[in-house]
Amino acid sequence: MTVAARIACLGVAAWILSATAAAQQVNPAGPGIKNPSLLDPNRPPQRELQTNVPDGFTVTAVGDLIISRPLSQYAARDPQFKAVLDALHGTDVLYGNLETTIFDVRTFKGYPYSFEGDWTNSSLPTVARDLRAMGFDLVSRANNHSFDWGIEGMRETNAWLDRAGIAYAGVGEDRALARAAAYFESPKARVGLVSFASTYRPTTDALPAQGAAPARPGLSALAVSEVIDLPADDMQSLAHVSCRLYRVGCGEVPTTIALFDNTFKVSDTFHYEYTVDPEDLAGIDAAIRSGKQNGDFLIAAIHSHECSIGCDDSRKAELPAAFLRGVAHGAIDSGADMFVTTGIHNLGPIEIYRGRPIFYGLGNFFWSDIQLPLPHDLYQENAALLAGVYAHPERVSPYDLSAALNAKSFANSFTFQSVIAKSTFVHNRLANITLYALDLGYGRKLTTSGIPELADPSTARTIFARIVAATRQYGLPPLDMRVDGSVATILP
Repeated sequence: MTVAARIACLGVAAWILSATAAAQQVNPAGPGIKNPSLLDPNRPPQRELQTNVPDGFTVTAVGDLIISRPLSQYAARDPQFKAVLDALHGTDVLYGNLETTIFDVRTFKGYPYSFEGDWTNSSLPTVARDLRAMGFDLVSRANNHSFDWGIEGMRETNAWLDRAGIAYAGVGEDRALARAAAYFESPKARVGLVSFASTYRPTTDALPAQGAAPARPGLSALAVSEVIDLPADDMQSLAHVSCRLYRVGCGEVPTTIALFDNTFKVSDTFHYEYTVDPEDLAGIDAAIRSGKQNGDFLIAAIHSHECSIGCDDSRKAELPAAFLRGVAHGAIDSGADMFVTTGIHNLGPIEIYRGRPIFYGLGNFFWSDIQLPLPHDLYQENAALLAGVYAHPERVSPYDLSAALNAKSFANSFTFQSVIAKSTFVHNRLANITLYALDLGYGRKLTTSGIPELADPSTARTIFARIVAATRQYGLPPLDMRVDGSVATILP
């Protein structure tokens, strides 16, 4: 055997050993390499899951984009908002969660579907172009407002985003399309996005075909089942109610009981438990792995309202549900380079896992309280609320309805405090996270309320302290955070 042939054999053997070791690592979506010798050593599969971005590559993420009309024009008269837009522009990739439907009401062929008395969010067609002008490259579409205006609204929103040149993921004509990654072709790297939601309205989850039943358009769903844990004394009171109403739970206090469309379980403390659907989770992890194989960098984004602390008191900030930590780790193990959670309308914890950033709640970037049009059933569902607030509820405008709904759910400053999170990568690993503190103007006139400005240093300290506290409450390692005015830096 020649020297060259021996070197080649040694190379193949080394690759086989490395591939075997890689196959033994935890990868929820990996098929497992049974016989590495049957694969081409010059094109090893694990290489396709490697991050491939130049040093100094930056990915910027913000939270919910609840925007109903173009807003970039405000930068001409608001230096603080202009500073926010300037911060957005200084990045290689910009991501946000689009929590609205974009359509032209004059020609729209769909219909509104309000749910549980919530707004049917909508945006003017010019919003898509405005978001692109601000620098947005990728938006997630899987959330509880994706189908406020039905399947027709989903399709028209997609069309406006396509025209504007914004890539989107999370919705589609069937489950496979909804789960598939979308890509932004950056000059420096091909960046993918996989979007899914654990909070969504019934029957809006996309389905595959099943036998003779056709596939269903919808969003990429991660179904979760909820159990409410109660102390024994509370469980006994609940069993008494169940016995009186349904003659169930009349003997000894049960360990579990189903009542009021909820399942309750005896526990030491009150909290919420969630179990993730294994079929959905496996499919999402597979989409993440496939998305990374076809790109250089991948963002995984979930929209989740499920929480663990502060869930039932609108005066307190919510802490995300515990199951999200396992979902986030599994996503990164499957190939994701960044994991973003939206849904809770306040800031959440931050974790650095295997050299990758995880944001468990980025709050709101835009919070538009001006929503037009609003459907008739939204007034009907909130008739009692309107009658209690106004002397003449029959005269209320859409703004009057929003005022009553906001006072019930979002009358607090933390809903209007957020951050821009800019992650910088060196040697394909996280080098630092730069946070820009944002103030969305709680209490301002509705035409300007919800438009982000750089927070003053005092408000910024409150915002950064909230992130540090939430990270500690969530049981994560403490953050190495350096604060300088309205900007903070987190080091791995």
